[in-house]
Amino acid sequence: MDKLDNIGENEIRIIGANPDTQQKPPKRKPWYLVVIAAVALVIGIMAYIIRGCNSEPSDTETPVKIESDTIIECSGYVEMADTMINNVSLHCYIPVNAKPKLVLGLIKDIPGKYILGAMAADFSVDNGIYSVTGAFVIHGEMLNHSKSKYGFCALLKDTVIIGNDLTTAYFEKAIEERGDFFRQHALVHESEVVNKVISKVCALRRSLCRLNDGRLCIIDTDMSVSLDDFSEALRQYGAVEAIALMGTGAAVRWATDEAGRRYIAGADEYDFPNDVVNYIVWESTDNGEK
Repeated sequence: MDKLDNIGENEIRIIGANPDTQQKPPKRKPWYLVVIAAVALVIGIMAYIIRGCNSEPSDTETPVKIESDTIIECSGYVEMADTMINNVSLHCYIPVNAKPKLVLGLIKDIPGKYILGAMAADFSVDNGIYSVTGAFVIHGEMLNHSKSKYGFCALLKDTVIIGNDLTTAYFEKAIEERGDFFRQHALVHESEVVNKVISKVCALRRSLCRLNDGRLCIIDTDMSVSLDDFSEALRQYGAVEAIALMGTGAAVRWATDEAGRRYIAGADEYDFPNDVVNYIVWESTDNGEK
């Protein structure tokens, strides 16, 4: 045919593309490429999970700082300082004109005389029964004698000792002198990081420290950090001795500044078991409050 329009009676015209110019269907990728992609995805997810900081579950990732409407009037107050060491933000709370002690039982309404406080010893549950973790003495009464943790704090008549010793005699002394005693993880001992509890797991951290100038303080962070990074930051800050305190988002810490304003961190609406939840608090020496 010279032209498409010139079609004889015994001829037909096929409508469509030239077979030589038709696109061939794309070849399917080999199955092994799909497998490689799947393996790479799994490896990426695992690397993300097990990398340096694996966040521990907590009720709140960062504690809420609240300024109280109540102005507290007493001689005791808290010096507050913020700093950054090795990309770890530290908040330091140093009590002035106040004496520390342990308090057992859930505190819903914080007395004005308690110018600084935080949850102290951990507690756990076994078969539905809650108990304080580690040796615990309050006002001379022994509630637990477990030696599960090396760090300890003994609050005696005129002395507060923070240390790292599994068999310390201060436990018996606290009973004899009707003092207080609790155990926690040791973080810093004699100005060196304690290696027994080194961990890469990240969480909110809080500690009870003795600084190189002799003063006691609470130091915490509002960011999730590993225990070894936190301990090293404490050492560089000047902690001679340091033990952990409860530091999850649900663990409460409060501090009252010199103007009488109280700042609270943590979630205080949780109903912890009243017979095991405990705090270390600093009570103003004049016990005054408004």
